Amino acid sequence: MPAISGVTQKELIELVQQHFPSRGYVEIRAMLNQCQAEIGQKSYISRRTDTDITTVAGTRFYDIDTDVVNIERVELTDSAGNYYTIPRILNSCGTEE
Repeated sequence: MPAISGVTQKELIELVQQHFPSRGYVEIRAMLNQCQAEIGQKSYISRRTDTDITTVAGTRFYDIDTDVVNIERVELTDSAGNYYTIPRILNSCGTEE
């Protein structure tokens, strides 16, 4: 894990151990790595575009990776190569987000 604001992972581990001396190095490092991943997801630092999803007529719901936090937009391409943007995304309750 890279240094955050000049603080290294080793320094963070030592700080945690000062407050929670029963916690081991491996456990704290695992928790720090998990926190780093969650911060990256929730702050949208990590973005990607999926282009390999095949749609099926009449299918409304599709499985997506569990690490997906937010979908910004959905675009479809027809067999002629024309792009169509879906104008809104509905949450699981059917209300517009």
